[in-house]
Amino acid sequence: MRSLCNFIKRNAFLLLLALVLLAGDAALSRTDPVRHMTSIWRSDYELIALEHPDMTFDKVFFGSSAVIASYIEGQNDTGYANLGIDYGVICDITEMLEKGLLTVQSDLVLGLNDISFLDTLPTNNAYPWHRQWYEPYLYFQRDRLGALVTKGVENLLHGRSFITERYPDQRRAVYYGALSDAELAESEAKMIERFGSMTPADCRENFAALDRLAAYCQAHQIRLRAVWMPWNGKTAIYPSAQALMDYANEQLDRLGIEVLDLTYAVPEEYFFDMGHLDYTVGAPWFTDLIDPWLAEEG
Repeated sequence: MRSLCNFIKRNAFLLLLALVLLAGDAALSRTDPVRHMTSIWRSDYELIALEHPDMTFDKVFFGSSAVIASYIEGQNDTGYANLGIDYGVICDITEMLEKGLLTVQSDLVLGLNDISFLDTLPTNNAYPWHRQWYEPYLYFQRDRLGALVTKGVENLLHGRSFITERYPDQRRAVYYGALSDAELAESEAKMIERFGSMTPADCRENFAALDRLAAYCQAHQIRLRAVWMPWNGKTAIYPSAQALMDYANEQLDRLGIEVLDLTYAVPEEYFFDMGHLDYTVGAPWFTDLIDPWLAEEG
């Protein structure tokens, strides 16, 4: 006991400093000031959290940018929130729930496409579920804050204000109009080049996350369903994508997850590209199409 007291006396300053740093980091993590900074380009999760600070929803429609661009929240009275995020995959929604970064009270629908399970899909490193437990808040935000400071110093050296760019009206991306046939063919070729060789072996982490997600939803009495998002009929589903979708259907069936297949349900004229709908006409049409299914009682 005496040795412990002596240790505390000898290191009182360092212990106090550590407590101050820990308390400061906890306060930064809780208030998340970067989320509110219009001088930084924010992630889709941060944009959602700005509108819904407690991140608590009764019903959620989750997916990638295909969901953002296709489903108009509030168009009909279904109560579903559009929680599409850029490059959203199954690991993302699973970790959001497991780490307490999202609360779903009754229903969760997964908007799926051929790359929803791909482990190597690019992600936004600013998504908070990527933060390790040992990472201080400022360290986790170092890339964006560092870029802001570097640009600010450069501005000052050139006689400009420290901050010259702000994004107060930033929103999740949607799409308007349609690619030409030539542009669509080019987009298809790039997709096949990037993803044309993928197999279920490239999706182990996300399929494991699907099992965890199903278990989480069962434990928390959340109804879990899935929908295959629309694919532009002007382009064929390439073989590796079809094989992956078939394998995913086997896993969804094994877990007892109800699936709605809307792959070819949307007319070609409503598409912007291969998998994103035009937000002016395509998204309203798709929303009216899917809302009766979403509204079905479990």
